[in-house]
Amino acid sequence: MGPLTPVIESVLQDLKKGVKKDRATLQDFWPQIVGNTFASQTKGSLERNGTLCIWVSNSTLAYELSQKYVGTLLKRAQEILGEEVVRKVIFRVGEIR
Repeated sequence: MGPLTPVIESVLQDLKKGVKKDRATLQDFWPQIVGNTFASQTKGSLERNGTLCIWVSNSTLAYELSQKYVGTLLKRAQEILGEEVVRKVIFRVGEIR
């Protein structure tokens, strides 16, 4: 262990806390980001690389959101979480719990 080990560990802990905070904020504001119409049929998750992954209940809805609303969803997520946190949006089809 070198003299920088405590500093590095402290920085890593701060980064982990920030990620947890961003994920909690995403869940709290999800209906505002995606809209009440789609909130029950979707779920958002943040990936480490600045990607907002939107899980969608069916492929038809995934297609509609990706074609018509991807720009709006990205902008809303960036307004709430910050442009440095959300850089792009992708869609995946799966079960929503």
